[in-house]
Amino acid sequence: MTLSAAIGFIMVLTLVFCLIWKKLLPPVAFIILPIIAALAAGFGLTEIGDFASDGIAKMVSTVSLFVFSISFFSLMSDVGVFDAVVNALTKKAGTNVTAIMLATAAIAVIGHLDGSGATTFIITASAMYPIFKKMKLDKRALMLITCLAIGVMNIMPWGGPTLRAATVLGIEATDLWHPLIPVQLIMLAITFIVAFLLSKVTKKGAAGTADDSADRSANQAPTAVESAKDDSPKWKLYFNYILTVGVVAVLVSGKLPSAFVFMIALALGLTVNIPNLKQQSGKLKEYGVAAMSMVVTLFAAGVFTGILGGTGMLDSMAEAIVSIIPAALGPYAHIIIAVLAVPLIMCLGTDAFYFGLLPVVISICSKFGVAPEAVARVLIVAENVGVMISPMTPAVFLGLGMLDLDIGDHIRFSLPWIWGCSITAIILSVVLGIVPV
Repeated sequence: MTLSAAIGFIMVLTLVFCLIWKKLLPPVAFIILPIIAALAAGFGLTEIGDFASDGIAKMVSTVSLFVFSISFFSLMSDVGVFDAVVNALTKKAGTNVTAIMLATAAIAVIGHLDGSGATTFIITASAMYPIFKKMKLDKRALMLITCLAIGVMNIMPWGGPTLRAATVLGIEATDLWHPLIPVQLIMLAITFIVAFLLSKVTKKGAAGTADDSADRSANQAPTAVESAKDDSPKWKLYFNYILTVGVVAVLVSGKLPSAFVFMIALALGLTVNIPNLKQQSGKLKEYGVAAMSMVVTLFAAGVFTGILGGTGMLDSMAEAIVSIIPAALGPYAHIIIAVLAVPLIMCLGTDAFYFGLLPVVISICSKFGVAPEAVARVLIVAENVGVMISPMTPAVFLGLGMLDLDIGDHIRFSLPWIWGCSITAIILSVVLGIVPV
C-alpha cells in the first residue's frame, strides 16, 4: 500500500468516525480533514486550494437545484396544494384496516415530494397516528410504511442521497435519476403492496377491531394541515395544481435543466400566491434559513471530493483495495456493496456512505469497466430504501418521537421488510438493464 493510499484510508475512516460519533459537524469534517490529509501527503496550500475550487465549482448546479426545489415545494405546501389530497385520503380510509394502511402510504408519498423526511413524518404521523391509536393498530407498521415511502421517493433528483451521489460524480442529479424512473415506479407499487400485506397481518392479530367511539373518531380523523385556505381564491389553488404537475412533467421529460425549472416555478408561484413584495421577501428568507444547513454541507462536500480526487488519493485507495479483491469478484463489487447497503447505512449515515464509500467503490469498479453512473444508481436504489432505519438519520428520531416508539423496536420490526425491499430494488435494476453485472 502506498503512502497516499494509507493517508486516504485514514482520512476516510476518521471522517466516518467523526460523523458516526458526532465529533465534528459534517461541513467542518469535510473541510478540515482533507486539508490535513493533503498537507500530510506533501501538497502545498496553493495546490490544495485549486483542488478545492474545482470541487466547489462542480457543486453550483446541485446547490441551485436543492435551494429552489425545496423553496418551491415548501411554498406549494404553505398555500395548500397537498391539503385536499391528504384530507380526502384520511376521510376515505374510515375504519377499514387495508384502506388505512394504503392511505398511510399515499400520504407519505405525497408528503415527501419536498424531499424532507422531517416534513413527511410530521404530515403522515399527525394525519394517521390518531386513527392507528383508535383502531389499536401497530404503530410500528405506520413507521415502516412511512420509512419505505420516504426511501422510494428520495430517489427523486432533489432527494438528499441522489444529490450527494450526483455531487460525487460531478453530473446533473436529473441525469442520474432518469434511468431509475422504472425502478422507482415499481418500488412505489411495492410500497403499497407492503402496506396491503401489513393490513392482512394486522387483521390476523385482531388489531383492527374498535368500539363505536373509535369508529366515529376514525371517520372524523384529524388531518395534517388545515383543510383549505379560505382566504385564497379557488383559481389560485387550481393554478398551483397545474404548476406542480407541470414541474414534475418537465422534470421527467428532461427538456430543461432541473434548477432552471424550479427557478421559473418558484418565481411564478411567489408572484401569483404572494403579490406583496415584503411578504415574498419574508417567505424567501424563511425558506433560505431552512435550506442553509444543507447548502453549507454540499459546498463543504465539494471541498472534500475535490481534494480527494485532485491529490490522487482516491486512485491510490482504489488500487490498494483492488489488489486484495479476487479478479472474479471485482466486476461485482458494486452489487456486493449494494446488497450490504442497508446495514452499511445504519452504521455510516448518508454523508459517509456517499462522500466516503461511494467514490472508493466507483474507482474499484472502474478498473473492471463498470461505469460510475451504474455504480451510483445501484447504491442509490439500495441505500435509499434503508435510510430511514438508520440511527444516523436525524429525521428518524422525529418520527419515533411523534409515534412514541423506541428505535430498537422500529429496527427489529422494519429491518426484514426494508432489507428485503432494498434487495428487490437491486434485482429490478439488474433485470431492467439499468445496472450491468
